Amino acid sequence: MRKHKEHLLIVTLGALLSFAACAIITVNVYFPEKDVKSAYQSLEDELLEPAPKKPGSTPSPKPTSRLSRRPLLAAANVWQIALVGDAFAQDDLAQRIAEEIKTYPEVVAAYKAMGQRLERLNQLRDQELVGEGKDGKVVLRAKPPKVGEAETKYVDEVNRDREVIINGMAKAMVKLSKQEPTPKNLAKVKPQASETFASLRRDKAKPGWWVQLPDGTWKRK
Repeated sequence: MRKHKEHLLIVTLGALLSFAACAIITVNVYFPEKDVKSAYQSLEDELLEPAPKKPGSTPSPKPTSRLSRRPLLAAANVWQIALVGDAFAQDDLAQRIAEEIKTYPEVVAAYKAMGQRLERLNQLRDQELVGEGKDGKVVLRAKPPKVGEAETKYVDEVNRDREVIINGMAKAMVKLSKQEPTPKNLAKVKPQASETFASLRRDKAKPGWWVQLPDGTWKRK
């Protein structure tokens, strides 16, 4: 009887320790949507490079990001980030996110490529041939013969750039939460990174452009 009780005690303690270990490991990555959206905007203001204008045309002045002018805080204050929301310094979080993403060459290249394709994309949106999807991707809304292989290929190229940017945001949020950017951790925040990118696209859409709402319905802006 005594041995049975000792065995039961050992099993119970083992179960409790296993539960505690799981509780420590399964921590969600904090995702501050407002600051992420500001970081996306800051990066676009700084990194989007429109295609060169034709000879004789006057280039439009490039907007300067409000966030890009902010001085960085001392490193000791910048990188003290915990896994809970109240540990983030809200006054400079968007800046820190943007600065982290600018260290990813593939994301910087994707932003520049997105700028080069912007003029053609605007034409397709003006013609109502494409719309802005709820996942942050461009969606063809017209079918042949209104659109052909060239338009399909173009949309695929735009969406590849956007995928790189969204993945970069997910990676930045995981790293700033002091976690490893493993596929599992990235999967925790990528849907939110996509939704926030899509939200910015809806905000910046011009009247008459098609946008998809979070519930999946389409409407003209």
